[in-house]
Amino acid sequence: MSIPLSIFLYIYYAFLAVWAVFSLVSLYHMFKFGVKSFTSFFAAFSYLAVSFVILVITYNYCRQIDWTSALAILPGWFEGKMPSIVN
Repeated sequence: MSIPLSIFLYIYYAFLAVWAVFSLVSLYHMFKFGVKSFTSFFAAFSYLAVSFVILVITYNYCRQIDWTSALAILPGWFEGKMPSIVN
């Protein structure tokens, strides 16, 4: 049994979409209901800067992977070739 690696990429995309929604809601609430001071703007800028750095790093790691390959899960076990414990 094998799983294409692209499934993990789609799961990562779904995570990024959920993260983006939560981030937008959080930033909206910070600016709408928070105190408009240097501290709130610095916190928002720091959050966005760190998030951008993390996204760039993960992009650099993900672009090196061949997403067309497959990941073999317990090879031989699902084709009726169970390994024997007894010699």
